Amino acid sequence: MVYIIMDLEWNSVYGAKIRGFINEIIEIGAVMLDEQFREVSSFSVLVKSQIGRRLQAHVKEMTNLSKKDLEGGQPYAEAIAMFRDWIGKREHVALSWGDGDIRVLLSNARYHSAARALSYIQNYVDLQDYFRHRMHTSRSQQIGLAAAGELLGFSVANYALHRALDDSRFAAQCLQAIYDPEDFPAFVRPCDAAFYAQLEFKPRVVSDINSPLVDKRQLYYICRNCGRPAKQTTEWRFASRGFQAEFECRHCGARAKAMVTFKKLYNSVEIKRSAKELPTNEKSECRNEK
Repeated sequence: MVYIIMDLEWNSVYGAKIRGFINEIIEIGAVMLDEQFREVSSFSVLVKSQIGRRLQAHVKEMTNLSKKDLEGGQPYAEAIAMFRDWIGKREHVALSWGDGDIRVLLSNARYHSAARALSYIQNYVDLQDYFRHRMHTSRSQQIGLAAAGELLGFSVANYALHRALDDSRFAAQCLQAIYDPEDFPAFVRPCDAAFYAQLEFKPRVVSDINSPLVDKRQLYYICRNCGRPAKQTTEWRFASRGFQAEFECRHCGARAKAMVTFKKLYNSVEIKRSAKELPTNEKSECRNEK
């Protein structure tokens, strides 16, 4: 078993074939670790632009790559063939920081060859998700690779971040620090039909309050002052990607506009809450219920 920690750089361009935008791969980098997490091989290739003509300014700034650099790169098909051959047939787990990279690999494969899967990837782990688990950070908090390294006490001084190979090496250092053989296997996903179905699924915010995806027991507001359920004073309505209603506390008179968002994920519904305090006509002290 080997571990393939990979990273991509890409450029957002308009793809005439799909009449929409696509993140075109411009660089692939990866490192291969053995079972003792020692680096045994590395891979790096620039990918010649075949879809877009212009390199976005922010991509130039982050990567220090130019259009001329990419003109000297490999065409997409050859770059992917090189990457596939480098991985080989050995049993492996591929990892990337967040699932954005594997989504981009898949979208580019579909654009160029209508491929519905990445035949050269056997198993996959979202390293960012595993990091959140190991470090007990919120799933709603998107932790970048550099920030993760800082939390672990690593310096980025020796890495050229936003270049694929260096990002892969830095991610590998993070993996070495947090790996636990007891819980890591639970994050390994075989790249089967269900895996690709989940990658294809597009999360959506539920806007129909009568949808079975809306658990109406979640439509409430707890007063921030009293910690008690507040009285709903307006109907729930959908606005700004969530259901909103106004509430007033019976005990202290505090008013607030609460919002509850239901987002349909592949196999669950994510619920998020927020609230904004509203002005009150009178101020009253919180009192105990008799």
